[in-house]
Amino acid sequence: MFTNAARWVGGPTTDPEFFNTGLYNVGANGGYPAPNTGLQAITGVASDMGKFKVPSLRNIEVTFPYMHDGTVATLSDVIDHYAAGGRTLTTGANAGTGSANPFKSALITGFTITASEKSDVIAFLRSLTDSTFLTTPRLSNPWIVR
Repeated sequence: MFTNAARWVGGPTTDPEFFNTGLYNVGANGGYPAPNTGLQAITGVASDMGKFKVPSLRNIEVTFPYMHDGTVATLSDVIDHYAAGGRTLTTGANAGTGSANPFKSALITGFTITASEKSDVIAFLRSLTDSTFLTTPRLSNPWIVR
């Protein structure tokens, strides 16, 4: 399924499905814009601020815009976000340095990527699109019992 929503014997004992990727850091204290505060809205636990369930990478080419709130327009922008270790917004009500978010997952560290490597990653992600699934009428509405 190309997702982390799975449990297995010997796997992590904590919930591996929710992560803060450093998309925001409003007020330089880990804040996310209301009402989209993530898992924290359910648990009330401060460190759950900005944690969202990780979706599958299947059909990612056609599920834009990206992130929980649709604020990242392209796959190229998504890679830039992760390469920077979080997003920096310099103006507006949501300004902040996401890479410095105190609740950001330790897995989001940033990395260096060349233009060629980035192009290869995008090509791989696009290869996860199943055009048959997307265009087969009997699969178009999961709520219809056939």
